[in-house]
Amino acid sequence: MKDKKKTTSGENAVDKELKRTLDREEQQRLLFGADALLPQKSFDIELEKHQLRSGLEFTIREVKDVISELAGAYYPMFPNSIPFFKLMFKLCGWDNLDANAFIKPPVVAIYIKKYIYARFAQEVLPTLLLKENPLVSGYIKKYKLFQFLNADGLRLLETYIQQAIAMMQESKDWYDFELKYTKEYNLPMQLKCVEVKPVKVVKLYPDQA
Repeated sequence: MKDKKKTTSGENAVDKELKRTLDREEQQRLLFGADALLPQKSFDIELEKHQLRSGLEFTIREVKDVISELAGAYYPMFPNSIPFFKLMFKLCGWDNLDANAFIKPPVVAIYIKKYIYARFAQEVLPTLLLKENPLVSGYIKKYKLFQFLNADGLRLLETYIQQAIAMMQESKDWYDFELKYTKEYNLPMQLKCVEVKPVKVVKLYPDQA
């Protein structure tokens, strides 16, 4: 009976953490107008710069330069040999979880999209998410997003991961990391109005990033 109550409590904690993250993302979309593109004149449509209200720019060619038409072979880009997840879990206060386990809290996938894939040109992540990628079991999809990146895209991804690790190593907690990282790399950040204690996650779900 106690185990059942503990699992229910864990599920509630996961749901609350996920809801807070999604709410913050929605506020960011409203604040920065991420879907509002303002095209500028150009003689080459692929080189034509599109500017967002946030000031970020991208070109169609920039998107094509890092994305493949078909998924490539799987090679781990977030292996346990690097401290990416270990540092994330430490900063989030998830001391009761195994950072090397395959199954991770669903908010981990959101963080990877927000702070790793968001480093690419603005339209790269939406393009990756539109790729045909069927579910094979539960929440697990057939391909990881990075399997649709070409060699140049994978090199950039590896750079972004290493830069995130370096910033995590200099941070005292996850919010401190978010503040420093988004400032350093010009990413949108929703500031906290009140201090929120880290959620202790008990029940886990597959990471789909």
